[in-house]
Amino acid sequence: MSSRHLVAALAVATAFAPSGIGALVSVGIVLSLASCAGVAVVDSPNPLVKLNDAEILFMYKNRPVPAETLILEAMAAYQKLDDPHGLGSANREYGDFLTSQAVVNWERAYSRHGFFDRTVTYENRSEKAKEHYSKALEYYRVAEAQELLAGKYDALTNSYYNMGWSNLALGARDEACADFDRSLQAYEENMRQNPAARPQGSVPELLAAAKKKADCKAAAT
Repeated sequence: MSSRHLVAALAVATAFAPSGIGALVSVGIVLSLASCAGVAVVDSPNPLVKLNDAEILFMYKNRPVPAETLILEAMAAYQKLDDPHGLGSANREYGDFLTSQAVVNWERAYSRHGFFDRTVTYENRSEKAKEHYSKALEYYRVAEAQELLAGKYDALTNSYYNMGWSNLALGARDEACADFDRSLQAYEENMRQNPAARPQGSVPELLAAAKKKADCKAAAT
């Protein structure tokens, strides 16, 4: 998955963050390897901020070591909060991290020392990434049920969008295209119920770009 996809997902997450996300906790994970990557990372107790920072580090800064730390911290925080939407996002980002160019660039270090998650090796990282995309879908489905019950169509917009990219990462293009369609439907329902809402950027354009990237028209024929 290219950097554009994760940036887009986080843009939607910023505009449609689930309610209650401000009540967050700090989780401590050993940062002993972070010094290997150079400049220090400013810590935040907010797991969504951790995921945003991690994305910048491994997508744009070639700093996978602190990025992995932040993702695992966010995952632990969302676990403590029992937040399935957040756990979906954390697992999806860990899949993106494992398949990133930054990890490839650090092949020698990872082959020698491994990852913070000791079940991951440089050789099995692609299969582990698939496991995390599958976990992300499981968590997003739990979040979907909760958000539908609560009528949180703003959060549903984000859940379906991220489900789409998770499915696409697993090669399930038809499912991904259906998710993008459901994301647009949730967005339209949210705007119908909340006409004064002012999302950041154009969600329909974002979803159209996602469907084009996924080649959804071809998948439907």
